[in-house]
Amino acid sequence: MMMNKPWRGKGMGHKIYKIKELNIHDNLSQKVKKEEKLISKSAIGSSVRSMIVKTPFSIISEVCNFRRIPNINEKNQEEFVFRNEENKSRRELEAKLLNTVYNYYGEIYCRLVSSNLHEKRVLLEYPTQKAMGTIEDDGIETALWVPIHSVELDKKSKVELNNYIIAKLPVEIGKYKTEISIRENVVFREKVMGIKEVSQDIVLTKNEILLPQKIKTGQNLVIVENGSLFIEGYILQCIEYIIEEGTFCENVYQLMQSIVLELVVQILQEQEVRVEIT
Repeated sequence: MMMNKPWRGKGMGHKIYKIKELNIHDNLSQKVKKEEKLISKSAIGSSVRSMIVKTPFSIISEVCNFRRIPNINEKNQEEFVFRNEENKSRRELEAKLLNTVYNYYGEIYCRLVSSNLHEKRVLLEYPTQKAMGTIEDDGIETALWVPIHSVELDKKSKVELNNYIIAKLPVEIGKYKTEISIRENVVFREKVMGIKEVSQDIVLTKNEILLPQKIKTGQNLVIVENGSLFIEGYILQCIEYIIEEGTFCENVYQLMQSIVLELVVQILQEQEVRVEIT
């Protein structure tokens, strides 16, 4: 009669308990695995980081074809050669009378009129072991200053004025344009998913116009027709980029930028000019 009720046999109760216990452990392990997957998925996310990059540049090149001749500090010297009466105790080799006059004018200065940036940006990914030989160095190439000012106003200013006053005003000596080619490489140590935004500004730290000394000897006046313009500054960039969090970064990420910076600079000086009274 025992065969009709197999669950009443020896050891069957223990077997049923073991099966139930195994099912409970399986459910717990599956639950733990699901929780681990959820935790790992939530740990892998993205966030936005920012980086400040300063890219320096400088140019020194000749400027010529001035729109208006600059007034620079000049020295006017007169000399008279003469001979003193003979003196038996000494021999006179040379005797001169000198008269030197220095004229000082307003400072010549530069002003940044406009800037234009032409850019090509490429985000690259390198294996770490190959990054050292692959990443390029930064570089800069400069061009010449090209005059872009007009001479039409100067032609009008040469017309005789009958009714005028003399005023001291800033006048344009010239306006010049140049292009500077820059190669900038930014290396990231995190896993970069993309570049969100790049904001930038042009900052000039130094500008100087270098002109030769103007010397007037007697009636011979040397007119300055050219000089050198020196500009120094940097491109200030704030790079916002998206990184992947919670993963190990095996590669190196690089933002390669090819930039052509176009600058227009105005050279000014305060001079006395005739202003027509109407």
